Amino acid sequence: MTTRPWNLIPQDPWKRNQLAVTVSAAFIFSGFTLIMPFVPMYVQMLGVQSQAAAAVWAGVALGISPLVASLAAPIWGRVADRYGLKIMAVRITFALFAIWALTAFAQNVYHLLILRFLLGLLGGFNAFSISLATQLSPQEKVGRVIGTLQAVQISSTAVGPFVGGILAGWIGIRHTFLVTSFLCLLSLVLFVFLYQDKDSIQALPPVAVPPPQPQEGLASMMLLPDFAVIASLLFLVTTIDRSFAPVIPLFVANYRADPLEAARLSGIILSLAAFAESFAAWYSGKKMTRSDPKQFLWVRLGAGCAICFLIGFAASTMQLLGLRVLLALLAGGTLTVAYTLASRVIPESQRATAFGLLSSFGMMGGAVGPLLGGLSVLIDIRSVFFFNSLIYAGLSWAIWRSLRREKQQNLRSQSA
Repeated sequence: MTTRPWNLIPQDPWKRNQLAVTVSAAFIFSGFTLIMPFVPMYVQMLGVQSQAAAAVWAGVALGISPLVASLAAPIWGRVADRYGLKIMAVRITFALFAIWALTAFAQNVYHLLILRFLLGLLGGFNAFSISLATQLSPQEKVGRVIGTLQAVQISSTAVGPFVGGILAGWIGIRHTFLVTSFLCLLSLVLFVFLYQDKDSIQALPPVAVPPPQPQEGLASMMLLPDFAVIASLLFLVTTIDRSFAPVIPLFVANYRADPLEAARLSGIILSLAAFAESFAAWYSGKKMTRSDPKQFLWVRLGAGCAICFLIGFAASTMQLLGLRVLLALLAGGTLTVAYTLASRVIPESQRATAFGLLSSFGMMGGAVGPLLGGLSVLIDIRSVFFFNSLIYAGLSWAIWRSLRREKQQNLRSQSA
């Protein structure tokens, strides 16, 4: 008996939503990173001859999108809370489809810069992906849904640059932008035909959510239980993760005289760490259904503190490789846990706004991390690992204090 393709689509609305968002995340994040290896070369194709100038323009072009997206995310979140997440997803994927297609036909570097600005202003899929994936999810499934989504996002960004380099050599740089545009078009189709908003479901099982807050401003969200700690954690953990990118190639170059071999080993280290973080995100989401998230988070942050400290004493590339992968496995998944904790305190009426605000903190960390890594090299190439260890220690202490406060509150309520 032949199984028809449409019979593979889940019947439960929340599972269909998860399928649409997760597959779209794979398409969109793969598409984003397809173009990463050759942006400096594309800048030179657009008329910037100097290699140094091309590097600067490429850095500005790559950095402006997440910066603008981090500022726009809370505003778009308010719009999504008012008009629905589905229309926001359709708007985002259509904008991504159109902008990537136009990028393939850019005539100068200013066109590229304007299109990258619009990509951040009108795109921002990352800021809404968690809201989209968890909108109809039962509370006990939220951790697993977030973990699966983040695992797909991380693994897609690990595979994307490799595939993009192959495509650029095979079909050309401009056509590779069109491949990214086509992937975004597929995501648009998934959202149009599979995704359902909460308001479109006639009968939903009751889900326990916190009562709406009397104020709905962005400042009031920081007063939600643990929201400020979660926001700080997202910013600082992302800062740590992104700080490795500029440092690891330089560290490897100290032990490998051949620049090509050093670049190859650096790529292997970064890719293996990304896949390890992907597994850690999936495992953390699964673990959230059976353990206390804060306790789990505290252990992971403590492990991150210890391993970052040990990386500072790595004496070979193999030691660096082993410790970096170990860090990803043991300290990875903290973002999944943080988003799971946030989902438990965010009012349903402010879901998109709150997750957009949290994503803004993460994107800002993505901008600060490479800067921290680059500046730390001015002190010593190993100093970034010790800085990161201190950051992990501070976060671990903050979570320990939160656990201790909860324990004291429970004791007082039992004795009352």
